[in-house]
Amino acid sequence: MRSTLRCLIAILFFGAAWHCPAEETRLGNRLTPAVLAVRKALPWVVNIGTEQVIRVDDGYDVFYNDFFKWYSPRSKEVIEYFPLGSGVIVDPRGLVVTNYHVIQRAQRIEIRLWDGTTHQAELVGFDASNDLCLLRLVGDFKDKPLATAAFALPDDVLLGETVLSVGNPFGLEHSVSQGVISAINRKLEDGETTYDDILQTDAAINPGNSGGPLINLNGELIGLNLAIRHDAQGIGFVIPMKRIEQFLSHWLLPERFSSACLGMVLDQPFVMGNKGIILPEVMSCSDTHRAGLQKGDEVVAVNDQPIRRLADFGRAVWALRTGDNVRMTLAAGREVTTTVGTMRAPKLIQTRLGLQVQKLTRTLNEAMGFKPDLAGLTISEIYPEGAFARQQPTWRQVLKRGDVIIQVEDRLTPDENALAEVLSKTRSGQNLRLIVLSLQGRHYVTLAVDITLN
Repeated sequence: MRSTLRCLIAILFFGAAWHCPAEETRLGNRLTPAVLAVRKALPWVVNIGTEQVIRVDDGYDVFYNDFFKWYSPRSKEVIEYFPLGSGVIVDPRGLVVTNYHVIQRAQRIEIRLWDGTTHQAELVGFDASNDLCLLRLVGDFKDKPLATAAFALPDDVLLGETVLSVGNPFGLEHSVSQGVISAINRKLEDGETTYDDILQTDAAINPGNSGGPLINLNGELIGLNLAIRHDAQGIGFVIPMKRIEQFLSHWLLPERFSSACLGMVLDQPFVMGNKGIILPEVMSCSDTHRAGLQKGDEVVAVNDQPIRRLADFGRAVWALRTGDNVRMTLAAGREVTTTVGTMRAPKLIQTRLGLQVQKLTRTLNEAMGFKPDLAGLTISEIYPEGAFARQQPTWRQVLKRGDVIIQVEDRLTPDENALAEVLSKTRSGQNLRLIVLSLQGRHYVTLAVDITLN
């Protein structure tokens, strides 16, 4: 009796992954490494869906509507949950990674957790060429942090090792399938993108498994399910951990979630050092220069959190806000304390929009054929897409140098500060509408351009 009570207490505090001696005795050989791995993984696997509006009736609608539909139609609209795919919780404060194609056309994203609770999610950022995206659950998880995926080391994959796929195939939540790693560094062409490091597995992958995890027998994430070969059985493709971690290191920075500025140059990749991560170029938008941080410094801890891999740094800093103090321990043993700053207007505009703008003046208006008193911001530079984001926004095929931004949402933009004030309340992945004067041939026309922010 006491043994059973102790087991119940252990399960209550440590979750389903915990197993007790009494359970081991009862289940014997059934408690395999695969079973234990699944128990570890299930709490951090999520189901992703959207809301779909459907019409329902009671079977008499055809007869009723023939006579009375103009007065009071019987059928009604009902909002129903529609499954799209799967995802993985990568931070206890509500961050989820999945395939971009899972949520690409969803107007509203719903995340269903292992315990059955549902949360709305917001898009933070995506990399269309790698079919990855980052979502953030709406809500405060400080008091009840979410279970988070354990990451396998990059490239720590064995040909032929047993692996497990967990996901939401055809809406069948948290389904598990087993297989092996069939190939490593498989070349895969998807449209204009060519992958040369894809994992191949024969674990069953079906519609709805996309974005869900492939795990090893330690219960560690080794990749995200990507696609299957439709003309074959048992050939599935998986995005490897190395590519996922590089994606996360690009997006897990304070600059993506607010106007806060840690000082990292966003388009320069982080790389691993001997003990921690190597800092890219450090900007002067925060106190980092005065504190002594510089390019090439190797960070081994942030606020006493060890940094052993790329994702560790991102998870330690992404939620920082302006005014927060950050203590970084360097490999040389030196400690640096810095304060998170605020992005200046030009940097904020470049970060969110990938643009450089210039205030219209009377001289510019005359040169461009506008009325002398026209107020707005002319686009003087559009940064190359790869230099500031990976989102491949289609609006970049519409705007060009010389176009004039006169309004963002319902706010006029007579100068940089007005535009920056609007952007300071935004985050990456958010949608905004710009009202733009665009040169079409010899004439300017007014365009409404919907933009996904970086």
